Amino acid sequence: MIQLNKNVKMKFIAEFCQNHLGDRKILEKQIIVAKENGATFGKIQGLYSWELVHREEFEVSPDKSLSKNQITRPYSDEYSRLKKLDLTIEDEKWFVETCKNNDLIPMITVFTHTGAKRAEEVGFKHIKIASYDCESIPLIATVLKFAETLVISTGASSWQGVSKTAQFLHQTKSFKNEISFLHATTLYPTRIEQLSIFRMLALRVFGFEIGFSDHSSPSDSQLFASKLAIFFGAKYIERHFTVLEKNETRDGPVSINGTELAELIDFSNLERSEQCKYLMRNYYDEYYQAISTLNIEPVALEMNNRQYYRGRVAAHVEGKPIFSWESYG
Repeated sequence: MIQLNKNVKMKFIAEFCQNHLGDRKILEKQIIVAKENGATFGKIQGLYSWELVHREEFEVSPDKSLSKNQITRPYSDEYSRLKKLDLTIEDEKWFVETCKNNDLIPMITVFTHTGAKRAEEVGFKHIKIASYDCESIPLIATVLKFAETLVISTGASSWQGVSKTAQFLHQTKSFKNEISFLHATTLYPTRIEQLSIFRMLALRVFGFEIGFSDHSSPSDSQLFASKLAIFFGAKYIERHFTVLEKNETRDGPVSINGTELAELIDFSNLERSEQCKYLMRNYYDEYYQAISTLNIEPVALEMNNRQYYRGRVAAHVEGKPIFSWESYG
């Protein structure tokens, strides 16, 4: 039987993403269940239908030749989908207070300059930058002014790009900013051979805490990827989180539930020697498969995703989109 100690070694970010379906009742249940099972942060996404950008290259057209892995996602369909999930500013204020009332730290991912301004007004002090904005220095500069915790995912970003962001942060951050880099493979779901867990360890060279945003399928990996990252010293683990059945939402297949969250928290409480024994006993083959890749650059499929997701939304000024990597105001 696994013996636990009492010292939690990592912080868990429960990413509520679009699993709330735009419904406060579901979101409140997510907050309560995440806290009950050991989460540190409850996070929503500042993703709004009205900031979606129409880009012709991602429309479906019978006379347009497409590359093998190119994403096609018509604007009208995506707008309709996101509109059903929109949270109002009142919803977000309610979310911040409800998290605090349940002793869960409220966090939000910001994607645009106007989204960052809104997050500050609502009262968010713990901010996530998504993988596709790891190199968006103007957006990061805005967030640094008010964020106490800044967690930056580095998926689908070149090593050179991450390095430039790290240099900017060291030159700009103040004592009040606690900054961490999260490794992520932006494939949904991520297979074990695609984890590139060595890249998470390599992120230490930049002088910030490291963590892992896990997009593997719990049903396939049995939480192995997150456990491996914890064993290797991740301060933060981020996972999509749901209180619904996993076939009820778009992100359900890569989401964990309360029971699975509790399992990760229990594992994080093990002494490191016990974690090692547990991994060797239960995931021997997966362990060596996961550490066999020493690549620190994104894989080609991630870059295909980047083409769509980087620039999907923007602030709009006088009808013109201002992207996260562009100066604003």
